[in-house]
Amino acid sequence: MRESSVTSCPSCGAAHRNAGRARGGPGIRVVAVHAGSCAYRAGIRRGDRILSVDDCRVDHELDFAFLTASDAFDIRVRRRQKERLLRVCRTPSRTLGVTLAATPVSRCRNRCIFCFVDQLPPGLRSSLYVKDEDFRHSFLNGNYITLCGGGQDDLRTIVRLGLSPLYISVHATDPAVRIRMLRNRRAGAILEQLRYLKRRGIRFHAQIVVCPGINDRAVLRRTITDLCRLGRSLLSVAVVPVGITRHRRDRLRAVSENDARRIIADVARLRQRDRQLNGAGRVYASDELYLLAGQRIPSHAHYRDYPQIENGVGLIRKLLREWREVKRTVKFPGRKAPGRQDTLSLVLTSVSAYPFVARIASGLNRRLPRVSLDTVAVRNGFLGDTVTVAGLLSGKDMIKAIRRHPRKPSMVYLPDVALNYRGYTLDGYSVKRIAREAGVPVRPVAGVSDLAGHIRRACAR
Repeated sequence: MRESSVTSCPSCGAAHRNAGRARGGPGIRVVAVHAGSCAYRAGIRRGDRILSVDDCRVDHELDFAFLTASDAFDIRVRRRQKERLLRVCRTPSRTLGVTLAATPVSRCRNRCIFCFVDQLPPGLRSSLYVKDEDFRHSFLNGNYITLCGGGQDDLRTIVRLGLSPLYISVHATDPAVRIRMLRNRRAGAILEQLRYLKRRGIRFHAQIVVCPGINDRAVLRRTITDLCRLGRSLLSVAVVPVGITRHRRDRLRAVSENDARRIIADVARLRQRDRQLNGAGRVYASDELYLLAGQRIPSHAHYRDYPQIENGVGLIRKLLREWREVKRTVKFPGRKAPGRQDTLSLVLTSVSAYPFVARIASGLNRRLPRVSLDTVAVRNGFLGDTVTVAGLLSGKDMIKAIRRHPRKPSMVYLPDVALNYRGYTLDGYSVKRIAREAGVPVRPVAGVSDLAGHIRRACAR
């Protein structure tokens, strides 16, 4: 998933029920009202605190959005210690015209043994250390939550607002194992919570972070079996290996080649059983597990609609599928002229993706004149050699890789997944800063078609 204003941690839990009261009492504060809008005509003003809509309490923005979806409703506001009841009539197809203060993000109460945020080095921007357990971000952005923090209040709010689907970190359905992994005494009730959501029509995606010796083997098989028994409420399950950086404090063991092969075999058997019982195989092993095991990435059909792609499930197959489509549909300007010196461009990628990106770059080299693409696998010195995915590459490591290349390139292409929504790497480097310190032009690319498009335009100049 792309980084939002907070870091989504698979091991979080913070009470949400008091979020709306956190700053200045109950309700939620109005920070702006557009002149002439429906809200302005009804009498809502900047500084008002919205307490309820049609007698339903408003604690956060989602409450307000759902409760004001109709054409007419009553809003109770507090202004200068006095409460007022205002009737709002919304003009069809027009927005309400009110901007609300952002409610605080619910924070983590777990102390997960595998928490990736706790394995980050010191000195990074503060937002990277924020771990959220906020069902709003789960519904809106696909952030994973554990359902450990807000208790029954959160579940009731989820059901009341119909927030579906959610993204839920399960890890283990064995209560003792889950409590051990999350270091939270409230973590053992996950199956009861999921059944509660199922009975009330809430659907969800699930993830299992596998820590060898803790929740693999029989524990993993039980977890997947329990989840598949939830029927159609379960949309998908991603099984991913624990991520370990060189800054870790807990003595966790990384997933080995043999571990990965065994996990894939378990997933395959249980996926087949799920297909027989429920009509669809909803359990997926991550790309990283196949790479660790030295096994072939499954076909395009295996991933259906790629429900867990933000979790590293199907990324490589989608990349290869995109390359196949580019070869079929894109008209390239012509073949290389023999004996002609080409302009060098570098394509930066991660260690795990290198074989696949190099294959694509080689195919582009055969089709494009005047450009020679060289693929560079960037070693992750920032987090450690065990971290091999493109989304966690640092600016410093990419600069080192560019400088170490024997030839100076005319252009460097880097994976845009290494940048957050504001255009910064994990260690706070912008594209401009990378280009300045490397001494070459740098351009982020979003995939094969984006890369091919930039190179075609360069050839046409």
